[in-house]
Amino acid sequence: MAISNPVRTRRRAGAAGAVLLALSLAAAPVGADPCLDDVVSFTMGQNGGYNAGAGGTPNLLPGIVLGAPRGLGLNAGSLDVVSLGNGGSITVAFTDNRIIDGPGPDFTIFENAFESPGLGIFTEVGVVAVSEDGVNFVEFPHGAGGQDLFGLAGRTPVYANVETNAIDPRDPAVSGGDQFDLATVGLASARYLRITDPGAAIDDVGNHFPTPGVGKSGFDLDAVVAIHSEDTCAACCDADGDGSVKANDVLLLLRAASALPNGIGLCGAAPCEGRSCGDADDDRALTAADALLCLRLASGLPTPFALCSTGDCDFE
Repeated sequence: MAISNPVRTRRRAGAAGAVLLALSLAAAPVGADPCLDDVVSFTMGQNGGYNAGAGGTPNLLPGIVLGAPRGLGLNAGSLDVVSLGNGGSITVAFTDNRIIDGPGPDFTIFENAFESPGLGIFTEVGVVAVSEDGVNFVEFPHGAGGQDLFGLAGRTPVYANVETNAIDPRDPAVSGGDQFDLATVGLASARYLRITDPGAAIDDVGNHFPTPGVGKSGFDLDAVVAIHSEDTCAACCDADGDGSVKANDVLLLLRAASALPNGIGLCGAAPCEGRSCGDADDDRALTAADALLCLRLASGLPTPFALCSTGDCDFE
């Protein structure tokens, strides 16, 4: 089934006084977040569907796999996951950024592997493929199972947890999870990932515990975080495209929201996924409420949610 992000609830506010206040604001940096933004498709395998509506569990897609990981460390597997099931598959995407090939690993896939007494690491692995266009996928080389799980996701416990610790999911030295390097498959960048549970084709610990029931088999996806990435579309509050949000951006957005002409094309390169330039609340329309949210961003004031970002993970 196809999955797309829900539209944010529009937040309405008056624009009175915004222009005067904006004139005194300092510039604020902008940029896309390094987390997933969308679930393109999900095919449930045998005993899969935990947190995807199967067996009475809530359907938490796509949000359950967007944002930062919520790992529980060496000895416990997180339940903040969606279970693919034996033979299941999920295709996910970055919208406002893309993974790029940098030094060392370029992205981390977080599952919920954990150390089990007498068994070592309890593994339910996934085969990983990446794509630049969402059509042509290249699969990472991997082992055949048993002790040879090289190149598969779901091998390593997850230590980073956005709710309980300050471990940076972008730091492979401490984050846990399984890292992948685009150079391995000869790609300079990627925006799409496909993770497929191989079922019995690859022997892992989970295959030896075929207990019936939802979530009892197959790869469990928590999150994917880019280690090296770059923005793929204009930052929505950066109306003049100079890399920061400041008073002039808010003035330009207010003019656009009021249908007044501007001397420049807002945000430079076309914003992605149909998002309007300046659409801070992601409701696909530019209003005075968006300009006020951008005003708060420029002034360093808190906002009720992460602006201009569907992945909603800010580690700065």
